[in-house]
Amino acid sequence: MKTILLNISILLYSLVPPVTITRQDGPGEVIYRVHSIYIYNFIKEIQWPDTYNNNNIVIGVLGNTEMEIELKKMATARTTSSRKITVKLFKNASEVEKTCHILYLAAEHSDGLSTVLQKVKGSSMLVITNKDGAAKFGSLINFVSEGGKPRFEMNLSAFEKSHLKYTQQLKTVAITVN
Repeated sequence: MKTILLNISILLYSLVPPVTITRQDGPGEVIYRVHSIYIYNFIKEIQWPDTYNNNNIVIGVLGNTEMEIELKKMATARTTSSRKITVKLFKNASEVEKTCHILYLAAEHSDGLSTVLQKVKGSSMLVITNKDGAAKFGSLINFVSEGGKPRFEMNLSAFEKSHLKYTQQLKTVAITVN
């Protein structure tokens, strides 16, 4: 059932006209909503180690209040496996907490990816970026636009190091990077 929902979500959002999903859109545009829906589906398609499964899902956002707003809207409307979703905003990399399940880095903070990865090293945090090429530098998932449609890259070696398990369905719809 989960894979069917992921397929439907991806299909629906791949049909959004390209003009509404480019990175050049202003704050609050459709792209943040699309990314928040992807993130919600990632939660269902990724398994964290047992030590992360006892509490709520915590999504950290580094530097993008528009994305934080969309994620909070999603979090109030949905839960996953009876676990509540909470969202925290971090203004800089030094504030990032290892207790997050997911960390979204806004494009303007993606240059600090190596600093963030060093800070969260040893944790099983799903680090998501939104900048071309970021998956090659250690991000587990990186949002990209391919032919004007939202897609995501998935860094398989980074996943292995993080001890996160993903479904085959997630890997199938991703652009894989090593």
